[in-house]
Amino acid sequence: MLIDVLTLILGFFLLAKGADALVEGAASIATKLGMDRWVVGLTIVAWGTSLPEVLVSSLAAQDGKPGAALGNVLGSNVANAGLVLGTVGLILPRALVGRLSLRESLPLLASLGVLWYALSDEVLTRPEAIVMTVLFVVYTCELIFLRGRGKQSPTADIDEEELHKPYPWLRVLFGSAAIAGGAQFVLTGSFGVAEVLGLKEGFVGLVILALGTSLPELAAGIVSARKGHTEIGLGNIVGSNVFNTLAVVGIAGMITPFGAPGAVQEGWPVAVSEALSRDLPVNLAFALFLVLTPSLFRGRAARPRAAVLLLAWIGYVVWLGL
Repeated sequence: MLIDVLTLILGFFLLAKGADALVEGAASIATKLGMDRWVVGLTIVAWGTSLPEVLVSSLAAQDGKPGAALGNVLGSNVANAGLVLGTVGLILPRALVGRLSLRESLPLLASLGVLWYALSDEVLTRPEAIVMTVLFVVYTCELIFLRGRGKQSPTADIDEEELHKPYPWLRVLFGSAAIAGGAQFVLTGSFGVAEVLGLKEGFVGLVILALGTSLPELAAGIVSARKGHTEIGLGNIVGSNVFNTLAVVGIAGMITPFGAPGAVQEGWPVAVSEALSRDLPVNLAFALFLVLTPSLFRGRAARPRAAVLLLAWIGYVVWLGL
């Protein structure tokens, strides 16, 4: 048990540090290219902070645990919206001042619809996984090639020291390596702890793995809000959730189809049933809250909205544990 806990802690540490280096390097590269702030958050930063979900879910699927892979994605989405934005919004309310346009909202909501449809027959086939991955690639190309160059350059408010940090590509490589190692440690340690405590696989994916892999988003959210880059911080959450729903599930499903006939996959029938009846509706509720409330409150009541998000996430975790 002690070894499993230490392994889990080491994994979380590597994930957080690795993602910090990766995001820092990627943001520096993107800033020098003069990319639109929203696009920086939706792509470069979102990809960097979502790499743990890719690795953890892919490893879980490869190990015959698609329930944990799916739970990690859906749990991470809820943690991103509830824990990350709730915590950051309470500390720095300006993080929730920005609002999502129709162009940002539609991919977020549509990605959940695609996943819901793909899982409706309780199987995620390899062709369905390929389609989800292709949809993400199309979404990314639209962002980069049609919106990548914004009228407002992100270099405008970023200090010179941050803009000219050395070796950005080396930071990206170091961060990627640390994330890869951290993902393996988190996967090993979390399942070891779960086995000792007798926890359900779905709870492990939705809480332990999701919490650990959401640490990079939390760090990025705090940093972006503190520096006044609310578009990057909010865009990171939206981009990460779209990335998780389409790319992470798609990549994991291409490696090992979920619920494949004749395959020995632990806990899949229960996991997909709970995903359809509980976790996807919760994901949709959080997404709608992010999309609708900024317009309803017109940028006001940021801290109360953050408190609602955080309390909703805590309630969700308690609900899972009952």
